[in-house]
Amino acid sequence: MAASLLSLLLVACGGDSGSSPLAGPGNNNGGGGDDDGGQVAVGSINLLSDSPQIGTAANSQVTLTATVQDSNGVLLPEVPVTFSTSGAALQVVNAVTDPNGNAQAILTNSSNPQNRTISVTAAAGGQTDTVSVQATGTDISISGPTAVSIGATASYTVRLTDSNGNGISGETISVSSSGSNTLTSTSQTTSATGTVSLGFTANTGGTDTITVSAYSGGGTVQASIAVQVDQDSFLFNDPDPTQIETVNLNTPETVTVVLTSDGEPVNGESITFSATRGTLSATQVSTANGEASVDISSSTAGPSIISATTSDGLTATRQIEFVATNPTSLIIQANDTQLNPQQETEVTAVLRDAQNNLVKGQPVTFSIVTDESNGQLLESQATTDSLGRATVTYQAGNSGTASDGVVIQAQTSAGTQPSSTISLTVGGQALRITLGTGNEIIEPDSVRYDREWVAFVTDVNGAPVSGVNVELKLLPISYGKGVYVATDIDGDLEPDQWVPNRSATCDAEDVNLNGILDQNEDQNNNLKLEPSNDATFAPATLTTGDDGSAMFSLLYPQSNCSWADFRLTATVEVEGSESQGTAEFTLSCSASDLNNIEASPPGGIESKYGSAAICSDPN
Repeated sequence: MAASLLSLLLVACGGDSGSSPLAGPGNNNGGGGDDDGGQVAVGSINLLSDSPQIGTAANSQVTLTATVQDSNGVLLPEVPVTFSTSGAALQVVNAVTDPNGNAQAILTNSSNPQNRTISVTAAAGGQTDTVSVQATGTDISISGPTAVSIGATASYTVRLTDSNGNGISGETISVSSSGSNTLTSTSQTTSATGTVSLGFTANTGGTDTITVSAYSGGGTVQASIAVQVDQDSFLFNDPDPTQIETVNLNTPETVTVVLTSDGEPVNGESITFSATRGTLSATQVSTANGEASVDISSSTAGPSIISATTSDGLTATRQIEFVATNPTSLIIQANDTQLNPQQETEVTAVLRDAQNNLVKGQPVTFSIVTDESNGQLLESQATTDSLGRATVTYQAGNSGTASDGVVIQAQTSAGTQPSSTISLTVGGQALRITLGTGNEIIEPDSVRYDREWVAFVTDVNGAPVSGVNVELKLLPISYGKGVYVATDIDGDLEPDQWVPNRSATCDAEDVNLNGILDQNEDQNNNLKLEPSNDATFAPATLTTGDDGSAMFSLLYPQSNCSWADFRLTATVEVEGSESQGTAEFTLSCSASDLNNIEASPPGGIESKYGSAAICSDPN
């Protein structure tokens, strides 16, 4: 009898040590207690999803409810329920049944964008039930001309997207052709935007079908496009098809397309022209002696794809590149400004004209003005590429230098002959710097937060280095879109805390950190760089004390917490040796502001950067 009582006691207490942390208090076989303190056996468990489908986009969610009953159909409260799945993520909202016999969990699609079936199981008191949720929405598309002349080459764009229309990167795209025409590749990997570019050369007349696919098995997605290879010849009169012709800005360039049938020129055919950059002298021209010509010019630098299309849909393309030729500014940069002896670094000059266009094809001369390390440049001259960059390599000498002991100059003889210099330091002693902060936020007034930080500077032996200057740099690296959600934290089914829920995290748009809205940086097309500099630090200059530490504060508006991500960099220098320490973090809110569920969170419910699910949307 004693052994039996002990066994019942262990069952009632939930003594199964193998239960999952998500399952709450144990994996027992009992249900809720009755008025007499006895145990009611679980008769059945029924698991339901509020939707039979979940999107393949990251953070797509459905809610799962497990209902527990005894053998008579009576709903059982206070019964522990274990949820489990694979291939997705589960957040258990309530691991013990409420008075209605319900326990809940949220199923979230993780990093797998493939269409598939996700199985979720709920277990209680020896009873189980499983529900299947279909992850759907991933698709593939192909776009390009549907008619190509024999001998011509056409370009096609393939895009792989998730259920929110976001591009899926890093996935393999298989490509095939039903005809005998040539593809540039039969397998490619999607870019950061989920796209691949495909070249198609028409060798054989007739209808060809290009098919693209991704993934395998039941999750395979596929798309096709039918291409009519016309025996008529429709090609641009390109002097050298293997090279992309460069055209100076604001200079008209004549492009000509030639249409022939059975070797004879076709006259009177209406040709429609379009271009991805620049201004065309006409958009529709009729052929004469089989030729149709237009002029194109541009005031902005960059590539342009010119397309010509017949009334029957036959398409020809040609690419040119508009280039700036009159540089007015030169910025010189180095991958590393703090070097060890004999270390190499790339030194790059960037040329721009008066309209901020990048200047291509201009020679830049590099020279050493001073160098206490006795280093060398491995090249003296380089020519700017499409991004306006000319790059050479500098190799430090054998000895260390004072701060900025190496000065390198870059200059050009074109345009206004701009020049610029950069200073490097060759150090001999390695320093270490550490950044840290606490868990408290000061509210100096009703609109600001003040969070204290410390920088520790030590030598190679860990001893403090006093009396050195610490230079700080604070720059945004990303920002969040989304809204605050009133959330139940303590499990009483009443919301008691504002929790930021990001619908998207977007990289900072100022990629080259020059503070200028450069070409291709405005990802959400709102004509400004985002995020803004939402935070600053004080004091502006620091000096370490006897213990090698220096205190400073990060200051930022309360309305900007939760939505901006920053990188803090501290730089120190001692006797020509310079080191850096970094920390990355999100601007945090005070607990008291987020725990006040009766008032709006700092800055309001929505992020200052909007709540859209994609970074290209400015809202």
